[in-house]
Amino acid sequence: MKETSRRLVIAGNWKMYKTVAEALALVNALKHEVEGVLEHVEIVVCPPFTALYAVSTILQDGDIALGAQNVHWEKDGAFTGEISAPMLKELGIRYAIVGHSERRQRVRGRDVAASRGEYDAGGGAGADRR
Repeated sequence: MKETSRRLVIAGNWKMYKTVAEALALVNALKHEVEGVLEHVEIVVCPPFTALYAVSTILQDGDIALGAQNVHWEKDGAFTGEISAPMLKELGIRYAIVGHSERRQRVRGRDVAASRGEYDAGGGAGADRR
C-alpha cells in the first residue's frame, strides 16, 4: 500500500449550539485535550457564525483548524444571511461544510454546487478540497 502524507481530519459541527463565551471556553478546553493527538490527525472546529471571529483569534497559529458551517457559492451579491468563501478566508478559515443534508432539506441548498465544488476563496487561491 502506498504511503500518503494526508492526515485524517476530524471535524466538529457545533450546529446552533454555544454562545461566543461558551465557544471560547470549549475551544480553550479542547486545545489542552488534543495535545499529543495533533501529529496524527487534523482537528477542525465549526462553531456558529456568531463565534467565528472570536474563536479565530484564539486559534491563530495553533494546531486546531477553524471551519464554517456553510458557504455560499457566489463571491458576493444580494444573498441575505449568507457568507462567501472570501469572507471566510479573511478570518483564516480553511474548511466549510458544504452540501450538508440539513441545509439541503430545510433551506434547499444547491446540490449541484456542492457536487461540483463550485466554491472559490477568490484571489486565484481556489478552494482547499480535502
